[in-house]
Amino acid sequence: MSETAEAPTNPEGFPWGSNNPSRAQRLIVALLIAIAAGGALAFHLTYADLFRTDFSQLKFGAEALLHGADPYRLVGMGQVFESRWPVMYPATAYVAAIPFTLLGDVTAGALFIALGTFLLAYGSTRDTWHRLPMFASFAFTSNVQLAQWSPLITAMLFLPWLGVLAAAKPQQALPILISSPSRKMLSAAGVGGFLLLVISVALFPRWPLEWLKIVGGGIQMQPPIIHLGGFVILLVLLRWRRPEARLVALMACMPASWAWYNLLILLAAVPRTYREAAMLSLVSSFGALLAINTLPGPASPTSFPLWWSFQVAFGYLPATIVILRRPNVKSRAPWLPRS
Repeated sequence: MSETAEAPTNPEGFPWGSNNPSRAQRLIVALLIAIAAGGALAFHLTYADLFRTDFSQLKFGAEALLHGADPYRLVGMGQVFESRWPVMYPATAYVAAIPFTLLGDVTAGALFIALGTFLLAYGSTRDTWHRLPMFASFAFTSNVQLAQWSPLITAMLFLPWLGVLAAAKPQQALPILISSPSRKMLSAAGVGGFLLLVISVALFPRWPLEWLKIVGGGIQMQPPIIHLGGFVILLVLLRWRRPEARLVALMACMPASWAWYNLLILLAAVPRTYREAAMLSLVSSFGALLAINTLPGPASPTSFPLWWSFQVAFGYLPATIVILRRPNVKSRAPWLPRS
């Protein structure tokens, strides 16, 4: 069955003029957003007393592998790397972070988030500006604050060669890989995954067993679909012919933390217009601020279900509504170029 032609990605126009970005304009905008993100994180880390990001743990794990140590035993309460939560990263993520071990913590974290932001901003503006509201969302700013993987993984939607990093964050990358029609992405994921796995096993042969044991007992990683209202997300399967519907359904079924940065993929993949992008970013950000000001802090596992439920209500369900407004026809994915 052939793909159904639909209206352009942003038929209503972009608020600030022509919605036809040139490569030079994209480079400038992407650089500015990346510098702002990296600079904001560097400033925060410099002036926050002993504050560590999620990437600090990645860098520590990479250094441990290079020294023949077991990162899964060195991270935790009272361990070399003090952490409230156990390690959830596969060793493939540590291998991907090895180049950053040459840098200090602040520089490495700032460079990592700036790189991911640049690639996401450049890729997502390939033939339209309409996705820019996601960079003003709480989902994006929380990625910056924690130096998270989501910008890089989300950029896979627009830059298929980034599939080489899929094995570093498999629970986020798999929905993109399965719902994407890109053979280039699948090939890149196969090659990159093989290399990351071979190197990680060579450095630490028993890591898969230790990682699976920790992940199996991790209470902070659960699929959103099992929480309050989560079953409603499956309504997107009424539009099963559409790639974005399959992506949202798969994301809802994958284990993820309660943290708001996980919603960034939704804000990039679902909108077809500026109005949709602005609405999804605004609603999800409102939900995050409401959660911060009304829910118990996420320091206690007993509060996790409430945070997941807020993600469902203010992230997944609005995306579900947007998709249900579209016909159930085989169509080009919203993240693919118009031509």
